[in-house]
Order: sequence, then C-alpha cells, then structure tokens
Amino acid sequence: MMVGSGSFAASEAGDLVPQSPAAFLPGGMLGIQLGGSWKLSKQNPSLHQLDCQAVQDAGDFDKVCFFRTSGASRVGGAEIHDGFMVGKDDRVVLVGTGISIKNADDPVAESVVHALQAQINSAFQHTGDNVLFVTLPARHLSAAELAGYSKKAPVLLVQLEAKANELAVLYGYLAPVNAFGALTSD
Repeated sequence: MMVGSGSFAASEAGDLVPQSPAAFLPGGMLGIQLGGSWKLSKQNPSLHQLDCQAVQDAGDFDKVCFFRTSGASRVGGAEIHDGFMVGKDDRVVLVGTGISIKNADDPVAESVVHALQAQINSAFQHTGDNVLFVTLPARHLSAAELAGYSKKAPVLLVQLEAKANELAVLYGYLAPVNAFGALTSD
C-alpha cells in the first residue's frame, strides 16, 4: 500500500491519530462528513427515498440507510444515482454512492479518479479495478495499532464494478470501507 506523507500525529499516550475527515475530504460526500450526526445527516436534502434498517452483528456499524439522489448530486463531477449511508451509534461511518458507466473503459471512471485526486488530501494506491485514497503512518503498525487506527482513519475507495456497469465510491473509516468493499466487489 502506498504510504502517506506523514498526515498523522502521535498523541501523548503514544497512539497514532489519523488525519481528520474534514482535512482528508473537505466538505465530505454529498455534504455528509464522517463522524457527523446520524440524525442530522439523514435530513440532508440531497437524499431521497431513504430506506433505513438495523444491521446485526456487524461490529463497526449498526445501521444503514439506502437512498436515491437528485440529478444534481455529483461526486468527482459524475452524476450519482443512488447510494447508502452507514452509521454506528449516532455517527456516520461510511457513505457510498453509485455512478452509472457505459462499460469498463468509460472515460467517466478516469475522470472521477482525477477529480478526487485534486480534492482529497491524501496519497492513493491503484490496484486492479480499485483506487484507494488513504494516509497511513510511515512506520509499520502492529495488528492492534492497525485495528485501532482503522476505526479512525478516513479513506475513499473508488471501485469499478464492470459487471454492473457502475463505479462505486465509498467514503468512510478504513474498517467499514474494507467490510463494504469486500461485499460489493465483483
């Protein structure tokens, strides 16, 4: 994984503190910022036809709302048709959106990645059909440190779903994005 440029700090207790979501992706996605209030985020005027449900035994999240968006809603310059928002307690931990594409070679996909590169304050890694924007500490983390860090580190995953002719954009903390990214990959 590509290592970030030192956008972390050590607290007095020696724990690693990741970059804040507001510093990582100013403005959030659809105006929803990670760590923001679940109740207030559900009132976002960009979200239509909310269908919310509890999630059992998920650990990093306990609720999800699926939504539709208006034609004016965009990520990386591309029109979003639908998405979902995931929460834990009263905080947003993940926002995912779907962008329709014609095929795997659609220039919209590359355009979205380039637009996000300009907007996100982080390094990125391109692997296969995925582009992951994340800032990790320069030093190797133990398994325990990585587990704690992944609950606080904001990331953005752009995932090409060629079979579905869709580009998924997942903005969240590393742990929930890993969980949902694995569920939605082809």
